[in-house]
Amino acid sequence: MKRVIVFGAYGVFGGHVTRELAKRGVPLTVAGRDRAKAEAFALAFGADCRACVADVTKTESCRAALAEHEVAVNCAGPFNRLGTGLLDASLDAGCHYVDIADDRGYCATVRGYDQRFRDKNLAAVYGCSSLPGISAALALRAMEGATAAVERVSVTLFIGNKNPKGRAAVGSLVSQLGQPIAAPQGELLGFRDREVVLLPSPFGRRAVFNVQSPEYDLFPPLLGAKSVSVKVGFESRLGTYAFAALARVGLRYGGRAATLLKLPGRLIGWYGHSGGVVMTELFLADGSVRRAAVGGPDDGQRMAALPCAIVAHALATGNIHRTGASTAYEFLGAGPLLDALVSAGFAMS
Repeated sequence: MKRVIVFGAYGVFGGHVTRELAKRGVPLTVAGRDRAKAEAFALAFGADCRACVADVTKTESCRAALAEHEVAVNCAGPFNRLGTGLLDASLDAGCHYVDIADDRGYCATVRGYDQRFRDKNLAAVYGCSSLPGISAALALRAMEGATAAVERVSVTLFIGNKNPKGRAAVGSLVSQLGQPIAAPQGELLGFRDREVVLLPSPFGRRAVFNVQSPEYDLFPPLLGAKSVSVKVGFESRLGTYAFAALARVGLRYGGRAATLLKLPGRLIGWYGHSGGVVMTELFLADGSVRRAAVGGPDDGQRMAALPCAIVAHALATGNIHRTGASTAYEFLGAGPLLDALVSAGFAMS
């Protein structure tokens, strides 16, 4: 089995990906900018797990870390500020590449590398997370058997209150508040356009708001949709409406605001659930609505990390479904991806 290096392995999502790969017996290297953290995290996975220092923003650092590896996994966000260092280094080293990116711009960058990876018979699999990996797999499941055209698609990401919110994740959301989102149907604004959706138990009816995501680019060619919306909501209603209020102010918020907004989350993070839901709804030309959702009350971040671990495991075992740039649902297939989530204990509805 090929050795896999996980960048950002001791972070929240990187930790889940690393643990899932370790369960599957994959030889691992833990990579990050803090040597002490990398070495301490690697100890949990036995003597065969290595640790190294690497900075994904620097091509030379990535190139050095990739020696003796054949699969690179990128869990080191924020992706909206990430360059192409690891992509370039992966090509130079002959490594397959996998990431958990949900940033629209970064996913477009990986797609732009399609031919370069294809020319080297390598895979670059992006978006292996809730958005767009799971959301698009749900769209394809909901579309099965439909005869009418898809006119509108709505995606909801709902996050339980007990999910740890890292600075990078909060910073990515904060940077979108009130900012324009280019959608097929016209311009939207980040964290505006409140909509109430009915989610599976135990969450019920919840308010959700616009968020930037790769589905705006992926769903029109995938489904023929003329209108796409991607919305997010939190189990903490206070948190959801606080972000909505900031979005209405219309200011640009930076890293300092993200740090400050983490503090209330820590104070109220003791109640609620650690799970969440990804739901995709298709509104068809014949007036019918088709929807598919997956999630549960527990382990929402583990669910989000599973597509990345499944893809990385396939590459490590030489099970290469396709080369070039592709999404998780293209590489694995929508059905096998969703079946793997159900097998891991998450509920489909």
